[in-house]
Amino acid sequence: ITQFQVGDAVMGIAFDSLGSHAITDARLLVPKPEALSFAEAAAMPIVFLTAYCALCQLGRMRAGERVLIHAGTGGVGQAAIQLAQHIGAEIFVTAGTPEKRTYLRDQGIGHVMDSRSLAFADEVLAATNGAGVDLLLNSLAGEAVLKGLEILRSYGRFLEIGKRDIYDNSRIGLLPFQKNLSYFAIDLDRMARERPAEIGDMLHTLLELFEAGAIRPLP
Repeated sequence: ITQFQVGDAVMGIAFDSLGSHAITDARLLVPKPEALSFAEAAAMPIVFLTAYCALCQLGRMRAGERVLIHAGTGGVGQAAIQLAQHIGAEIFVTAGTPEKRTYLRDQGIGHVMDSRSLAFADEVLAATNGAGVDLLLNSLAGEAVLKGLEILRSYGRFLEIGKRDIYDNSRIGLLPFQKNLSYFAIDLDRMARERPAEIGDMLHTLLELFEAGAIRPLP
């Protein structure tokens, strides 16, 4: 290990880390910016890596595209909103309670819907004159997955960060994919264990975005 010295403050991913000591792959760490408290630093890597891997690495989100982010007040949702704002995408979000939806509107997001109702699909189509969205960051399960696929535009990207339907071996029809859709399943835990160098590259990119003021710590 040459990039770190004893006593350096770092942030990143370490497995079995709820203890006084932890061992991890050095590629999963970056220096902690001095501007971040330890609590802020601890809150950033998992949520921003998940959102960045999904929307930017796999989804190739571009300015002007429409993105639907489910569970917008959660950690990943808030990180995804920041990345979408930085890139210049048009943002649609869902949340499960009136208080959470108010919180999102107070952040200046115009398209806010209920994540506990399938009505979000009709609301997206109504707001886009039937066109739908280009990217969908999904954490919902069951019929909401099918509704999500239905509202993707041609060449849309469905970005699955939920686990329930995958481990339940749920079935989805292939008919929506006639529109040249892409489906990505994102498992950051597995990726960190199997492809630590790729995680490290994304961590360094996020560090650059933070230092440039493009992203900020979560509350």
